[in-house]
Amino acid sequence: MTVRTHRWSARRRTTSLVAVGALSIAAALAPQASATPPAAAPAVSGLRARQAPVLAARVDTPAQVKQLITVSASRWSSTTATLKAWQRGADGDWVLVRGPVPVVLGYNGWVRASQRRQSTGTTPAGKFRLPSAFGRLPDPGTRMLFRHFDRNDWWPYEPRDPATYNVYQYHKAATSHWRPDNAERLWDYYDQYAYGIVVGFNLPSGIHYSAQRKQRVADHRADTSRGGGIFLHVRGQGNTAGCVAMSRNQMRWLLRWVRPGAHPRIAMGPRDYLVRL
Repeated sequence: MTVRTHRWSARRRTTSLVAVGALSIAAALAPQASATPPAAAPAVSGLRARQAPVLAARVDTPAQVKQLITVSASRWSSTTATLKAWQRGADGDWVLVRGPVPVVLGYNGWVRASQRRQSTGTTPAGKFRLPSAFGRLPDPGTRMLFRHFDRNDWWPYEPRDPATYNVYQYHKAATSHWRPDNAERLWDYYDQYAYGIVVGFNLPSGIHYSAQRKQRVADHRADTSRGGGIFLHVRGQGNTAGCVAMSRNQMRWLLRWVRPGAHPRIAMGPRDYLVRL
């Protein structure tokens, strides 16, 4: 409420003095109010109400992780979710730098990463690294390891060929027989793979070129029952087969923001599950 100050004119002073005198007499005749002060308000701990921890603060991550992407939804059956990007400051607190961003998931919702099976249309829930990126379009200015692919690039997840399972391929050798449902020619996903970031789910290690196979192969192979090719990528029509998809502008922003030196991670799944990871 604003306090107003009145300016009294000379013509009103006499009337005002009479009124003041009458009020003084009335006050003298009135019963005296108690001198006891009103009870104090209950004490409040701190100067402001304590805020609930943000989602990023509730996800268990090593101190070296300075960038975190969360993708969360309310239920295991959700096929849409919300993406947020967080930066950890020098004081250790997480600050929201992007989001909420609407995204789509696999057509069958979430499943725990350890329980995921190939060709089930589910998005793996868990915490993962972000090892590399790729795109049909040129590098937008990312600091990630980026592959600008052409018409020859493939991503197979053929259970009959464990050595190449979930291994990025720069071409398909004549001796490789990947079934159509178990390998992706990246160029065929012209819009969706304009930009993509690889999610570190079920990835093999020890990858090298085999002169005998004329193909890139892994020494430590992925689990051929769990599926592969889980990415963040540009949204197409409808849901995905397990990836997380968003607008092209949001993907471009993520590629420019992620810094390998910040040890970026992604945590995705139902919110109640994420805070227990």
